[in-house]
Amino acid sequence: MAANDGDEPGDGGRPGRSVPALLIVLACVLALTAGVWLAGGFNRATDRLFRLPVGTEVDMGPLSISVQRALAREGYGEWNVYVFGMCRNNTDEPLVSSADRLVSNGFSMQHPTSREVVGDASLFFGPGETLGGSNSLNPGTPPVPCQLVFDYDTFPDTDLVTVGISELEWIDRSPTGEGDMVWSAARIAYRFEVPVVTEPETEP
Repeated sequence: MAANDGDEPGDGGRPGRSVPALLIVLACVLALTAGVWLAGGFNRATDRLFRLPVGTEVDMGPLSISVQRALAREGYGEWNVYVFGMCRNNTDEPLVSSADRLVSNGFSMQHPTSREVVGDASLFFGPGETLGGSNSLNPGTPPVPCQLVFDYDTFPDTDLVTVGISELEWIDRSPTGEGDMVWSAARIAYRFEVPVVTEPETEP
């Protein structure tokens, strides 16, 4: 009879002990997850947008760039925002800013008041801070003056604009691996608060 006592229900059988142990482990995992979340750990792990001082050079991969100041100019019913800086070609071939989604995936701007984000920009290279220039940059040269141009329908008065710059990866965007290569934004990006001067359209 004594040999059968341990087989009676509720007499410390293994299935009965495993349920509380599982609940304890689950509670520990939930508590740890909640603690990390409350401490902001997940935000720090996924936040890869770094704020840098104006003038800091960023290595995007194919291109290195530093931004310094901006000019917002009104004309013909829209605003053109020029961001002046210095650029360097990091590749072994001439770099064409209008090709391979370099600019569309690498740059953006946000107005601090309207919160409007513009990502469709132009990038020009040339001597001096001229408005316009070449869209091609040769390799093996020191940094040259360059300018990004963003277009806005309206541009409320502001002293700063936020310029975003992403690191880029050379990837095949075709679903079948046909070799349709483009520059794609990587997971790391940088943000600059760039001082801007506004020039309203003058009366003729």
